[in-house]
Amino acid sequence: MISALRQRVGAGHAAALAAAVLALAAAPFVLLPYPLALLTLALVYGLFAFGLDVAWGRAGVVSIGHAAFFGLGAYGSAIAAAHDVPMVLGGTAGVAAAVVVAVLVGLAGLGRRAMPATMAVLTLAMTLVMSQGARSWTSLTNGTNGLVVFTGDGVVGTYYRTAAIVLGTVVLVWLVVLRGRLGRRFLAIRADQQRAEHLGIDPRRVKTTALAVSGAVSAVAGAIAAPVMGLVSPSAAGIVLSTEVLVWLAVGGLGTISGAFLGAGLVTLGEQTLGDVLGSWYLLLMGVLFLVVVRFAPEGLAGLARTLLRRPVREKAAGGAVLAGPAGPARALPPVDGAAPAVSAQDVEKDFGPVPVIKGIDLRVGSGEVICLIGPNGAGKSTFLGVLAGEHLPERGRVQLAGHDVTGWAPHERARLGLGRLFQVPSVFLDLTPAQNLAIARAEAVQPPVALPLYDRFLEADAAPARELSLADRRALELAMVLSWGPRILLLDEPAAGLSHEDSIALARTLRDVAERTGCTLVAVEHDMEIVRELADRVVVLADGRILVEGSMEEVSAHDEVRRAYLGVA
Repeated sequence: MISALRQRVGAGHAAALAAAVLALAAAPFVLLPYPLALLTLALVYGLFAFGLDVAWGRAGVVSIGHAAFFGLGAYGSAIAAAHDVPMVLGGTAGVAAAVVVAVLVGLAGLGRRAMPATMAVLTLAMTLVMSQGARSWTSLTNGTNGLVVFTGDGVVGTYYRTAAIVLGTVVLVWLVVLRGRLGRRFLAIRADQQRAEHLGIDPRRVKTTALAVSGAVSAVAGAIAAPVMGLVSPSAAGIVLSTEVLVWLAVGGLGTISGAFLGAGLVTLGEQTLGDVLGSWYLLLMGVLFLVVVRFAPEGLAGLARTLLRRPVREKAAGGAVLAGPAGPARALPPVDGAAPAVSAQDVEKDFGPVPVIKGIDLRVGSGEVICLIGPNGAGKSTFLGVLAGEHLPERGRVQLAGHDVTGWAPHERARLGLGRLFQVPSVFLDLTPAQNLAIARAEAVQPPVALPLYDRFLEADAAPARELSLADRRALELAMVLSWGPRILLLDEPAAGLSHEDSIALARTLRDVAERTGCTLVAVEHDMEIVRELADRVVVLADGRILVEGSMEEVSAHDEVRRAYLGVA
């Protein structure tokens, strides 16, 4: 436990926390009451922006109606105060309600069949319903007049209480969520959802969890904002505040704690100090500032500062997550039926609209066998591989992996059976360094990784992101990630595409060596007959969505139609 805590909290983090505590403690001694009150409000809004950052900046879930969560917390405290109930109970109820709403919205808007705009529409509707409900339910919320909240603690007392809750919430979320396994999975989903899913990470569950944590933090901000603002009205849950927090976070910088507080603090203090002087011109000034920051500092002010300080790319890419964590599956690896084939497809058919692509394929691949699928373009090879991986659900037929019927399973569920995947275009986390890519794969490993000294060079490649690698190196990194993850079955879609002849043959021999040493089953789509000859135990020829012939390379080569159509032999 202590060693895990030390891994999550470094000396630099401890120093930053100590500096923050000292600065917050000293503020009342150097600020007059009005600036101190503004600082209190800025801390509240900074916590709100940090809450949105958990979903948007960390897991890539954009919520354009996030003020609904803030409003639930604020109204929870205000309603409790109006009925002489301790505000902590009302605030807690508001936070609980925010978590429930976030989970419901996440389940509805983050499903496999949800459209990209679904979350935007749902969160927008959420804040519109919340603000309209606050206006209409006058017996509880006092309508547009709002609820007055007064504690009598004074400016200094309110500040210290607010600062303590803000600091405690940020430290708790950072330590337990962002620096743990969840934080690593947030990062993987945001960086490349497809690759993360094929490492066994459930994107819907991870994103819904991120939204729930985000909603809870935002509701905490609303709960402590009620006595700071003094009046809770429908605007506390409205579209204007939802838009403002998006601006705060964009200006400050996504994926950083400092960015959330910097953006919220600057805009809040600017609005309070310059708004009265400039009037409506202040909005124009804020709009210009926003455009300038987005144009010249797309990573926000925090990102600009990081660039000027020349912070290492690995720190920038990690976003605060601990990437090297204890390896282990999300759940126990299911047992293998030794008598069942590793891969079994029974009368599988797949259509895209009115166009049939796979027209009834029956295929069985034994454990440890290496087969290659060949055939002309449009034969259905990649589509069939996608059906095996769970990316396409068949219209008819069944798919089994290691004796388990997985016909309706999602890719991440099949991955937890030990199914690995390589794509035509290498799928890696482009914004992370190669070493960070391997760290995420190993942390999600379903069984001990394959030792390949050939790819050890990536373990130390921590200076530049993977997007700067050549195509050949990206493909090698993808293979290293998947093998480090420890697959039982490996699907490969043209693994040698884009490689030189020498690199292609070397890759084929490496894959053959992996299969022989580990017993891993390989199913590969390939066009290069020399690679097929080097790699395959059995060759399966597809044509027009059906299996034309299968057998050894010699048997397939001797087939007249194959010789004419695919090998170019008269």
